[in-house]
Amino acid sequence: MTPDASRPGSAAGPAPFASVILPALNEERYLERCIRSLLDGSYPLDRLEVFVVDGGSTDRTVEIAERLKAEFPCLAVLHNPQRLQAAAFNIAMRAADRRSQYLIRCDVHADYGPGFIGRAIQSVAATPGAAVATYADAPKALSCFQRAVAFAQNTPLGVGAAWYRLGGHSRFVDHGKHGCFRRDAVEAVGGYDESFSHNEDSELSLRLAQAGWKIWLDAGLSVGYYPRDGVRALARQYYLYGRGRAKTVLKHRLAPRPRQLAPAALVAGEAVLLLASVASTPWLLPACLALYAACLAAVAGYGALRKRSACVLLAAVAFAVMHHCWGLGFLVGVASGGGRQQVPPPPRSRAVASADVPP
Repeated sequence: MTPDASRPGSAAGPAPFASVILPALNEERYLERCIRSLLDGSYPLDRLEVFVVDGGSTDRTVEIAERLKAEFPCLAVLHNPQRLQAAAFNIAMRAADRRSQYLIRCDVHADYGPGFIGRAIQSVAATPGAAVATYADAPKALSCFQRAVAFAQNTPLGVGAAWYRLGGHSRFVDHGKHGCFRRDAVEAVGGYDESFSHNEDSELSLRLAQAGWKIWLDAGLSVGYYPRDGVRALARQYYLYGRGRAKTVLKHRLAPRPRQLAPAALVAGEAVLLLASVASTPWLLPACLALYAACLAAVAGYGALRKRSACVLLAAVAFAVMHHCWGLGFLVGVASGGGRQQVPPPPRSRAVASADVPP
């Protein structure tokens, strides 16, 4: 990638037309910051359309989007009765201008660096065989707990070998977190599966790969992502992550990978130990839990020293929540046969809304 890869257009013609898709549900805390970081003037607005696809927000999300339309004429608000992000993407894809060659799926819980849109388009256009150029997370935090979750989500203990979390260098990957899609490739495979509330990005990546396309992780496309801000929100997110992965595994008849089986094995193992403790060895479960907690505390302590932040000590809690909720969600998903996931209920208050929305 050349240093000027983010500059749109060339002597050969104007910049490609692109559609930016922002699924949203109660995002008043993050929406304006996200839109302004994307529309930073580096890409011509007359070659863009930006869809805020609202899933029935009860806060000021739609009001903020409507206000910003006066400043950014390329901005439009669409309504998503199904509320799920997979449906939001498909609604925007169908509504997109026929000139649009690229669909850029962005997370509202994020800040985007200068020239992001141009760089994303250049990345996928310059990579032979790629259907999507995905980005790496660069976690940001507005609270102490978010700092802890950000650390946990960017370590192998938290996410295994999820390269979009771990970063490093550009490469082809199995899947990524959103990104810039070739529209023709996504339309050819039917867009997102709208029965998924979570893991829809991984499932789409599988179908793209089956159709002969590749997924390119551009390490230069780092995005400032804001993790969940609270134990309840994190638990809900990872439970649904686990259920979503189970649905993908069952739909495509995949063998789960060791890093995906580990959280489920942890939960199942603890259940077995509980039975054993009740039956004959009452010390067994507490001893194993103490060892597990000590390992998490050691990693969190290392992180706190490395990051020079006492907040990161809470990563021990974040790890435990992520492991157990993902594992439980995966087991429940397998047991239920991967049926359609329930649409998450709307947050009950603005204080919860900013942190408790589908990822």
